[in-house]
Amino acid sequence: MIHSVLIFNNDGAPRLTKFYSPVDIQTQTELLNQVYQLVSQRSPKQSSFLTPPELLEGIEDIKVIYRQYATLYFVFVVDDQESELGILDLIQVFVQSLDRCFGNVCELDLVFGWQTLQTVLE
Repeated sequence: MIHSVLIFNNDGAPRLTKFYSPVDIQTQTELLNQVYQLVSQRSPKQSSFLTPPELLEGIEDIKVIYRQYATLYFVFVVDDQESELGILDLIQVFVQSLDRCFGNVCELDLVFGWQTLQTVLE
Protein backbone atom coordinates (compact mmCIF):
# COMPACT_ATOMS: atom_id res chain seq x y z
CA MET A 1 0.00 0.00 0.00
CA ILE A 2 1.19 3.49 -0.80
CA HIS A 3 0.99 5.59 2.36
CA SER A 4 2.14 8.89 0.90
CA VAL A 5 3.64 10.63 -2.10
CA LEU A 6 6.00 13.52 -1.42
CA ILE A 7 7.78 15.88 -3.76
CA PHE A 8 10.23 18.39 -2.34
CA ASN A 9 13.15 20.42 -3.62
CA ASN A 10 16.81 20.43 -2.55
CA ASP A 11 15.99 22.85 0.28
CA GLY A 12 13.23 20.63 1.67
CA ALA A 13 10.36 22.87 0.53
CA PRO A 14 7.36 20.62 -0.20
CA ARG A 15 5.91 20.82 -3.70
CA LEU A 16 3.40 17.99 -3.19
CA THR A 17 2.26 16.10 -0.11
CA LYS A 18 -0.39 13.47 -0.65
CA PHE A 19 -1.28 11.08 2.16
CA TYR A 20 -3.39 7.98 1.57
CA SER A 21 -3.40 7.02 5.25
CA PRO A 22 -5.07 9.28 7.82
CA VAL A 23 -2.30 11.37 9.39
CA ASP A 24 -2.63 14.60 11.37
CA ILE A 25 -0.88 17.77 10.18
CA GLN A 26 1.84 17.69 12.85
CA THR A 27 2.77 14.11 11.95
CA GLN A 28 2.77 15.00 8.25
CA THR A 29 5.24 17.81 8.92
CA GLU A 30 7.47 15.56 11.03
CA LEU A 31 7.36 12.85 8.36
CA LEU A 32 8.29 15.31 5.62
CA ASN A 33 11.22 16.65 7.66
CA GLN A 34 12.48 13.18 8.58
CA VAL A 35 12.22 11.89 5.02
CA TYR A 36 13.97 14.99 3.68
CA GLN A 37 16.82 14.51 6.18
CA LEU A 38 17.19 10.85 5.21
CA VAL A 39 17.04 11.36 1.46
CA SER A 40 19.04 14.58 1.09
CA GLN A 41 22.09 13.18 2.90
CA ARG A 42 22.47 10.20 0.58
CA SER A 43 24.92 10.17 -2.30
CA PRO A 44 23.74 9.43 -5.85
CA LYS A 45 25.66 6.14 -5.72
CA GLN A 46 23.55 4.82 -2.84
CA SER A 47 20.37 2.82 -3.28
CA SER A 48 17.04 4.59 -3.78
CA PHE A 49 15.41 2.29 -1.22
CA LEU A 50 15.43 3.07 2.50
CA THR A 51 14.11 1.27 5.53
CA PRO A 52 13.78 4.25 7.86
CA PRO A 53 13.35 4.39 11.60
CA GLU A 54 9.71 4.43 12.65
CA LEU A 55 8.17 7.46 11.00
CA LEU A 56 4.47 6.98 11.57
CA GLU A 57 2.94 5.72 14.78
CA GLY A 58 0.95 2.55 14.28
CA ILE A 59 2.43 1.85 10.85
CA GLU A 60 5.24 -0.65 10.89
CA ASP A 61 7.44 -2.06 8.17
CA ILE A 62 7.44 0.92 5.84
CA LYS A 63 9.95 1.77 3.15
CA VAL A 64 10.95 5.02 1.54
CA ILE A 65 11.56 4.81 -2.20
CA TYR A 66 12.77 7.91 -3.96
CA ARG A 67 14.31 9.26 -7.10
CA GLN A 68 15.94 12.63 -7.69
CA TYR A 69 15.33 14.56 -10.90
CA ALA A 70 17.33 17.81 -11.14
CA THR A 71 16.37 19.79 -8.01
CA LEU A 72 13.33 17.68 -7.05
CA TYR A 73 13.00 14.54 -4.97
CA PHE A 74 10.04 12.28 -5.78
CA VAL A 75 9.38 10.10 -2.73
CA PHE A 76 6.89 7.30 -2.11
CA VAL A 77 6.37 5.97 1.42
CA VAL A 78 5.04 2.42 1.07
CA ASP A 79 4.55 -0.66 3.20
CA ASP A 80 6.83 -3.68 3.16
CA GLN A 81 4.73 -5.63 0.67
CA GLU A 82 5.22 -3.23 -2.24
CA SER A 83 7.83 -3.99 -4.87
CA GLU A 84 10.72 -1.54 -4.71
CA LEU A 85 11.40 -1.77 -8.43
CA GLY A 86 7.69 -1.46 -9.21
CA ILE A 87 7.46 1.78 -7.22
CA LEU A 88 10.67 3.09 -8.79
CA ASP A 89 9.11 2.39 -12.20
CA LEU A 90 5.92 4.14 -11.06
CA ILE A 91 7.98 7.23 -10.18
CA GLN A 92 9.56 7.12 -13.65
CA VAL A 93 6.15 6.88 -15.36
CA PHE A 94 4.80 9.68 -13.14
CA VAL A 95 7.66 12.01 -14.13
CA GLN A 96 7.30 11.08 -17.81
CA SER A 97 3.58 11.90 -17.62
CA LEU A 98 4.38 15.26 -16.04
CA ASP A 99 6.91 15.90 -18.83
CA ARG A 100 4.20 15.30 -21.40
CA CYS A 101 1.78 17.63 -19.64
CA PHE A 102 4.23 20.47 -19.03
CA GLY A 103 6.87 19.89 -21.69
CA ASN A 104 10.07 19.20 -19.74
CA VAL A 105 8.64 19.67 -16.25
CA CYS A 106 10.45 21.92 -13.77
CA GLU A 107 9.83 23.01 -10.20
CA LEU A 108 7.88 26.13 -11.21
CA ASP A 109 5.50 23.97 -13.26
CA LEU A 110 4.65 22.04 -10.11
CA VAL A 111 4.16 25.22 -8.08
CA PHE A 112 1.92 27.02 -10.57
CA GLY A 113 0.35 23.96 -12.20
CA TRP A 114 -0.60 22.13 -9.02
CA GLN A 115 -4.04 21.21 -10.38
CA THR A 116 -2.45 19.33 -13.27
CA LEU A 117 0.02 17.73 -10.86
CA GLN A 118 -2.82 16.46 -8.65
CA THR A 119 -4.76 15.17 -11.68
CA VAL A 120 -1.79 13.24 -13.06
CA LEU A 121 -1.13 11.70 -9.65
CA GLU A 122 -4.72 10.55 -9.24
